[in-house]
Amino acid sequence: MPTDIPSDTGPMWLRAVSRPGAIVFAIMFTLESFARGLIATLIPLQAYSLLHHTRDVSILYTLVGIVGLASSFAIPFFIRRFKRRWVYTAGILALLVAALLLATATLYGQIGAMLARAFGAAALNITLSLYVMDYIRRRDLVRSEPLRLMFSAAAWTVGPALGVWLYTDVGHGVAEFLSAGSCAVLLVYFWYLRMSENPAVAAATRPPPNPIASIRRFIAQPRLRLGWFVPFARSCWWAMYFVYPPLFLVQAGKGDFAGALLVSLGNAMLFVTPLYGRMAQRTGIRRWIIVGFIGLGILTTAAGFMHGFPWIAAALLLAGSAFCCLLDAFGNIPYMRAVRPLERPQMTTVFRTYIDLSDLAPQAFYSVLLTFFDIRAVFFACGLFMFVAAVVAMKIPKKM
Repeated sequence: MPTDIPSDTGPMWLRAVSRPGAIVFAIMFTLESFARGLIATLIPLQAYSLLHHTRDVSILYTLVGIVGLASSFAIPFFIRRFKRRWVYTAGILALLVAALLLATATLYGQIGAMLARAFGAAALNITLSLYVMDYIRRRDLVRSEPLRLMFSAAAWTVGPALGVWLYTDVGHGVAEFLSAGSCAVLLVYFWYLRMSENPAVAAATRPPPNPIASIRRFIAQPRLRLGWFVPFARSCWWAMYFVYPPLFLVQAGKGDFAGALLVSLGNAMLFVTPLYGRMAQRTGIRRWIIVGFIGLGILTTAAGFMHGFPWIAAALLLAGSAFCCLLDAFGNIPYMRAVRPLERPQMTTVFRTYIDLSDLAPQAFYSVLLTFFDIRAVFFACGLFMFVAAVVAMKIPKKM
């Protein structure tokens, strides 16, 4: 594979962090995660303080999700026109701008920050996935994906709680500027690596990508459909967890930091993902994906029943995050093993829509629910969907 990265000379640790591979991609994902994690809980809490109603927050997330979904399909055009490295760079800069806009603490700044963050996340997710599939062999994904998540665990554990603490106790704008600083470090590190593209993948971007044709091609492949649904369902739970438990604890009088701490502790479960990887190497990923969804269904539904006991409900949701991290470890692997190399840019664009749709579709549904019911309806609806996902996951091939 052609590359102009540094040669093999030098200490082993230096080669590990300067040559594209599992560790390098884990570092890149960690820097991105820290930038996003610092403001992840700030976004819904600040939106709530500006809009004063949980339903209106859901509507705002829905509208941003629509724009984010549309922007995802523009990524292949940008890759073809400007090449992958420039699209990845644009994604970093979009996250940086999002942090600065959020620091304005205005409604227009809030909307602009959410839109920039949606585009940045789409650009980084698609391009990084393509780099991973270029440099990591299929049979090694069951080890590299948990490693990537374990590296990012510190960022997602510290980030949400640290961001809210800085916001409330140190000063407005500090967390946002720290997030922007993480983006700057990622930008410098990425250009130091000077990664090249797989010639087969680069060739696949020569014809103008047609979004409709890509969707049809994706839907026509059952394994890709299944590979899309598993991370979609998992991402629906995380989208709920980042928004509604913090709002629930604020409404229960527990304060902003309690919700941020709950989000941080949930992400701390990512530290055990390498253990999940070792389990899957012996038994395969199918059974663990099913177990993950069943666990989420039970605990999230139970949290709805414990609405009158906020700390118990929070503990149940926190326990659910352990099962969701189990799904994080393996959720993308069915797709990565199924997609054909020459179709990766177009198919990965379609695959990545699970992130936007997991923000869009549930938020739209929750907006309707919250018009008639309180926040416990969100927990009930999300829990029931996890049971549906467990049934669908049974279609994963037993040999996987």
